[in-house]
Amino acid sequence: MKSSKAPRLPASSLEEFEQRVVTPRAGRTLIVGSQVYGDKEDRRARYPDVVGIDMLAGPGVDRVLDLEESLPDDLGLFDHVECMSVLEHSRRPWLLAANIERLMAPGATLFVSVPFVWRIHGYPNDYWRLTPEGVRALFPEIEWTAVMLASHGLTEGPKFGSTKVGAHPYFARTETVAFGTRKPYTPTRAARPRRTSRQVDDEHRAAFGGGDAGGADA
Repeated sequence: MKSSKAPRLPASSLEEFEQRVVTPRAGRTLIVGSQVYGDKEDRRARYPDVVGIDMLAGPGVDRVLDLEESLPDDLGLFDHVECMSVLEHSRRPWLLAANIERLMAPGATLFVSVPFVWRIHGYPNDYWRLTPEGVRALFPEIEWTAVMLASHGLTEGPKFGSTKVGAHPYFARTETVAFGTRKPYTPTRAARPRRTSRQVDDEHRAAFGGGDAGGADA
């Protein structure tokens, strides 16, 4: 007998994206930025085998780790990773993203959300806003299923709606949301030496004019 209860409608465009697109791979799950603030959901409860990490100790945190630094040897690989409302708080998000890719098993899935339009907020600091192409650039080893903007609705294009407030355009709160899969380790990719966090940092400094890259021997 079919239930007469109607399916729950998504409360936001972010939730709509998750319902429509996100299909986590079963297995070990990593929640990046897992600390529970106020009425924030403890997303560890969604998964049977899960580790929550955060820069700061607190509710929802299984291990205190700074993913801008070298990874511990005992963390292992994961089949699904969530990184929601975290990248904007990382001083060097390219290092955090590179370490997330290192922690993903081949074929692992990744769910990312990060503000594109939103006020400054600090947990403990707030540095960045990212476009869809910014997210793609941070995670070169991910084959994306979808990268979208979530506001009053979901859009895949670079343009999204605004509202006139007086003589000025108003842009509502908007998140860049993305879901994808870790690319397989091809022989060429597997043979390539893994870059250290310092090497990744140096590459970004050189690419974006951040001064002397430091050199391999620095």
